[in-house]
Amino acid sequence: MLKKKSRKSVALGLAAALFITLFAALGGSVKTAKAAGNDYKIVGYYASWAAYGRAFNVADIDAAKMNVINYAFADICWNGVHGNPDPTGPNPVTWTCQNEQGQAISVPNGTIVLGDPWIDAQKSFGDDKWDDPIKGNLKQLWKLKEKNPNLKTMISIGGWTWSNRFSDVAATAATREVFANSAVDFIRKYKMDGVDLDWEYPVSGGLAGNSYRPEDKQNYVLLLQKIREKLNAAGTADGKTYLLTIASGASPTYVQNNNLSGIAAVVDWINIMTYDFNGSWNTTTGHNAPLYYDPATASTGLTEPQNYNIDKAVTSHLGAGVPASKLVLGMPFYGRGWGGAPAAGNGQYQVSAGISSTGTWEKGNYDFNDLEANYINKNGYTRYWNNVAKVPYLYNPSTQTYISYDDAESLGHKISYLKAKGLAGAMFWETSGDRNRTLQNKLSAELGGGVIPTPTPTATIAPTATPTPTPTATIAPTATPTATPTATPKPSTSPTPTVAPTPTVTPTATPKPSVSPTPTPTVAPTPTPTPGQCTAPAWSAAGVYTQGQQVSYGGYVYEAKWWTQGDRPDLSGAYGAWKVTGVCGNATATPSPTTPATPVPTAVPTPAATATPGAGAWAAGIAYKVGDTVTYNGSAYICQQAHTSLAGWEPAAAPALWKLK
Repeated sequence: MLKKKSRKSVALGLAAALFITLFAALGGSVKTAKAAGNDYKIVGYYASWAAYGRAFNVADIDAAKMNVINYAFADICWNGVHGNPDPTGPNPVTWTCQNEQGQAISVPNGTIVLGDPWIDAQKSFGDDKWDDPIKGNLKQLWKLKEKNPNLKTMISIGGWTWSNRFSDVAATAATREVFANSAVDFIRKYKMDGVDLDWEYPVSGGLAGNSYRPEDKQNYVLLLQKIREKLNAAGTADGKTYLLTIASGASPTYVQNNNLSGIAAVVDWINIMTYDFNGSWNTTTGHNAPLYYDPATASTGLTEPQNYNIDKAVTSHLGAGVPASKLVLGMPFYGRGWGGAPAAGNGQYQVSAGISSTGTWEKGNYDFNDLEANYINKNGYTRYWNNVAKVPYLYNPSTQTYISYDDAESLGHKISYLKAKGLAGAMFWETSGDRNRTLQNKLSAELGGGVIPTPTPTATIAPTATPTPTPTATIAPTATPTATPTATPKPSTSPTPTVAPTPTVTPTATPKPSVSPTPTPTVAPTPTPTPGQCTAPAWSAAGVYTQGQQVSYGGYVYEAKWWTQGDRPDLSGAYGAWKVTGVCGNATATPSPTTPATPVPTAVPTPAATATPGAGAWAAGIAYKVGDTVTYNGSAYICQQAHTSLAGWEPAAAPALWKLK
């Protein structure tokens, strides 16, 4: 392994030559990533749903310790809707395409749209005014940039759940044109610095229902070239340099299915998702993000471990023509767990019972700050170190729980590795997983958080040759893996709002991430309660509830969509932790749709009958228009914003929707 460092000087020279060739017009101020610590890129994903139950807002980001924020995720509108109906996905739901005001829009197929208009652009934070045209997370990013002028913000499109239309978009010149134009429109409207494509994945992989074509390999390059063309033209007009990046998979299959040298010639850099190499989808315990191949895995049930490690992934990308100066190394701010792992080897490389029964937001997935607080050498867990793979792991013999994760020590080895390879910097998924900033502090201290040069190559320039990397110490792959996903910036869980926010318009849902984001389903109209005895236990504010548990409150039966505590069921609304499943004493009440395992808030309610103008009594499940008048608890109210009513949005509780007459 150490032999690779002898190639460093060669890699440095060629990387410098690449910059000189492509960006001579920018002058001598442009440096390679290796020339100065503050030229390394530190790219952090912010998941939009973190502003819900995770209560981690944009304002909580320490932007001084990074220089690029990728906001996840926007989606692609197709036939008037976005989302992914694939029944094998975490949330097979689609929504109408809407603008920042929550109004349905008619746009050409292939247009980039907001993933969750309410949290993206409508929720009020701090000093937002009710009539601000754009609020939400996006405005908070503007404020963050005001305090950190060197910060770049990117819109990430797609992700694990929302990659279903990329192949269709890339397939024709017409849809590529639409997508590229909408990319420019999006970043101009929402004051962003560039576009990040997270297509999971071209040609094969990803969710089973995604669109795929063998031609994706060449079409992806054509799509990126068209985006680059439009960004360059917009940059010239705006006096700015707009960025274009992608998130790449880390498997041999991804390298085979993509023209990486062609992609690298167009984009500013590639964020390689070097994590999720192993997880509970394989019952054999392994490491989420091993730096090197561990020969001890050869006789285990892990899927081709010689191919699923960071060194192999980086070496393959470099060998496929990606300049080291354009490759950003992915790092996870989370861990993965298995349950029922035998004590042999302290749980490592053992056949387990599957996913662990614990987790931060969902079973089997742990935010790093949660591991710090509750697991690392605490509560029966002991930390161990794999000195070959250069990663830590935890084991609890009493519960037979094994957890793979990264900490400051393993990040130190990965940082040394990326420096030795001449890589451009580090990317991490995602900001809310490291609230104590232990890992972010490590990245900032080692790589700096200063100004990032942002040269913009044209799509027609051929990439400069990259040195053939020294082969890894592993044996060459004998077959392309057929299972186990490559790294995917997708959420580890879904949010759990503690208080249902007062909406300004009918909200829509995002996907995960961090799996990719996944929204809650359409909510059925709230049934009218009838007298009867509730068999479900009464809801308690102090109680902790997990997915599927039922409670009674106010004459209704509610079911938890995910982990929740303190969320009053009747205030949950479409985007909250609870859904109505029935009425006390009425077992035949219309149930709400089944919620998938990893929802992300806010779904578009299915419009019911339009309200007749006049002073009728307010009811849930009605599509109200501006100016409609209703009565509620003896008072009259006028509708201020069009919406479909839900339980919890009663006029007295929703001043953004209703005005007392």
